[in-house]
Amino acid sequence: MKSQIKPPEEAKQRAVGMVQDEEVLRIFVDASELNYQGIFGQGACFVGQGEVITKCKKHYNLLMKKQNVYAELAAIGFALEQLLAMHKQGCAIKPEILIYSDIPLVDYLNGTKEITKNKSINIIAKKIWDLKQEFEDKLPSINLQIKNMDPELKKFNPFYKAAHNEARKAINC
Repeated sequence: MKSQIKPPEEAKQRAVGMVQDEEVLRIFVDASELNYQGIFGQGACFVGQGEVITKCKKHYNLLMKKQNVYAELAAIGFALEQLLAMHKQGCAIKPEILIYSDIPLVDYLNGTKEITKNKSINIIAKKIWDLKQEFEDKLPSINLQIKNMDPELKKFNPFYKAAHNEARKAINC
């Protein structure tokens, strides 16, 4: 049996602070693949303004089997699509939105559409770029950032774990 390490008090306080934050909406994303079949689960956890909301979606791309980077980027695209849908539905959007992923490559998304030499990865990177641009065109006063989740933020983070669980749920794992 796996032993459970209890989160330190500071991690608990960080989580409470994120939920209660009225100015920043944090979105944690993750992806999982079903037995290397090109069937991916995408998960997102929206945190802030007194709420925690999780969303998931199944995504198919047989050409991208075993491509974890692709799956993680697709999860960011899923989160951006959800943000655009929220705006369309008239939901109030706070002044700052931070989307967190656990792959370092996402830091390049803020500066370029081509983040690697892999053409297929750049196609999804361009989709993210376009979705981000669409969001910024509709809501220019919102500061939207896509960031790599540093190890300290990932550690004892119930919202990242929730995104991970949603991704697994989407593919029935």
